[in-house]
Amino acid sequence: MRLGQTRNGTSGKVGGMAPNDVMQVVSGAPTPWNPGDNSEIRTEQVISKHQNFTTKEVDQLRLKAATRKRQSKTNAKAYTALKAIETADTRDQVAFRGYQTGVARAVAAKKGADVNKAKTLAGLTPVYAGMGYSLGAAQDEATVRVQELKALHTDVDKRWR
Repeated sequence: MRLGQTRNGTSGKVGGMAPNDVMQVVSGAPTPWNPGDNSEIRTEQVISKHQNFTTKEVDQLRLKAATRKRQSKTNAKAYTALKAIETADTRDQVAFRGYQTGVARAVAAKKGADVNKAKTLAGLTPVYAGMGYSLGAAQDEATVRVQELKALHTDVDKRWR
């Protein structure tokens, strides 16, 4: 099974993101699938058999060695600074992804509360319908009773006259 595929060979997206989307890294960043450049850092060729050097060659090598030593100290400082930048970037990304995750969870909880509210209100529809019906029935009953009382009053009023 390849990275980013399900067992049946289809691409499986989770939350709109496929595993390949998450696993992509910036070009040149070392990963198990892209180990990067593993060549040796070497200024001079390795001497495989003995050789005699002239004084001029030794002086040139000493100058080159001093220059290379200064350069390696500078490079080491630069790599230390680059590593510190990567560490700071990582801390920011971890914090930001934590924030995004927190927002996603909060939104899901809020939407869950909205769904529960909607379900409750939908479930109350028969209750409200029943109350409306009972109010309508009570109104009808009251109207009939008023009519009965008016009729009785009219009948009694006619008798007294």
